[in-house]
Amino acid sequence: GRAGATAVAAQVSRSAPPPQSTPAPQEWSLRRCTATLSDAPDGARDYAADWRNHGGGLEAEQCDAMAQMELGDVAGAATALDRLAHTPDWPAGAASGGQAAGAAGAVVDERAALPRRAALAEQAARAWQADDSPRQALDSAGYGLTLAPGSPTLRLVYARVAVELDQPARAIATLTPLPDAPAERDEALVARAGAWRRLGRIDQGMADINAALKDAPHDGAALLERGILYMRQGEMEAARADWQDVVTLAPDSDEADLA
Repeated sequence: GRAGATAVAAQVSRSAPPPQSTPAPQEWSLRRCTATLSDAPDGARDYAADWRNHGGGLEAEQCDAMAQMELGDVAGAATALDRLAHTPDWPAGAASGGQAAGAAGAVVDERAALPRRAALAEQAARAWQADDSPRQALDSAGYGLTLAPGSPTLRLVYARVAVELDQPARAIATLTPLPDAPAERDEALVARAGAWRRLGRIDQGMADINAALKDAPHDGAALLERGILYMRQGEMEAARADWQDVVTLAPDSDEADLA
């Protein structure tokens, strides 16, 4: 049997036409689509449209939504990203690149798609925040947490929006327990300190903010929040010193404007 197979292979090789010089088909991927997103969002959107015409499906729609964001259509991008997060039948293949398998109709196991959909929900929530639409942001982040309840970044986005909507107790519950990773923990501490302040519990807010500043003494968001807490305690010189540090450390930042 093996000898017969070898003979057939040799015959096919002899009878095959010579290689052609035609180019290989385009290898469509999300990575290629987003490679020039910040520099040429129009080009990324054209790529996404062409890819969609070649069966790109959901990944092409994701790239199109990200290009919309770069082009300034923030609400449109947020709407598209939220819809994609709610779509269960994502194509097989890594989200970071490689040839898309969506055109072949292959789908991953529903559980395997959950982290990807949660990341889309987080992107949608951040887009709604940029659009000054906190209620929609809370809905998108909340949905993302149903897909990935332990996601530190989703918990942080959800908590920040909850504080913005004057729901500090919900924010504190979402951020407790704190994340394990130091950077994520420090961000959560700053957000939780703001929530404690909204509840009038200044001492607990100060404990959280000092814990964050112990790890990251030059963090502008933490210094800004501590200055607000100092002001609430009537310590105006200490507040002014923290805010001046923010301006000195990052003069072009949003935190510096607030300081």
